Amino acid sequence: MENVFNQYSYVVISLIVLLVSIVLLQRYGVNRRWIAGAAIGLIGISTAGQFLLRPGSSDIDSVPAAQAALENGKPTFMEFFSNYCAGCLALRPAVDLLVSDIQDNYNVLRIDIHSDFGRELRQNLKFTYTPEFVLFDRSGQEVWRAHSLPPREEVYALAPEILASQIDKPQS
Repeated sequence: MENVFNQYSYVVISLIVLLVSIVLLQRYGVNRRWIAGAAIGLIGISTAGQFLLRPGSSDIDSVPAAQAALENGKPTFMEFFSNYCAGCLALRPAVDLLVSDIQDNYNVLRIDIHSDFGRELRQNLKFTYTPEFVLFDRSGQEVWRAHSLPPREEVYALAPEILASQIDKPQS
């Protein structure tokens, strides 16, 4: 049950807010037209938020492509996400920042667990719930897994050239 709630937390939270708002407005004797208008407004805001904030689609589209990335001699950062997961939405800016730092030295695989490919890959890799982040070393062996971003030390240890390139960058 926790897995289902987590993957669809944005939808569940939106429905709870809508229902609580309707009950409170009715309890305070607000006119039904105002309640209907408020409900429509909340549905619109929730829907717009979903489309504006969602992480997006997977970077790759097949298990063989994921396997090829794990075997190409570069370390791999893998993110399992759901477009309906509040935690995924909250972590997105931090994930984007990390990806911008490592994308030249890492394979970056962002996997939507609701895609056909994502469902297959999450079974193969023993996925638990979103967001889930996994680091693989250069030989494709899993070295770290958690539901929060990996510590930068772990990331830099797998690709020391990232740290060197950070030092070489001119300060702005």
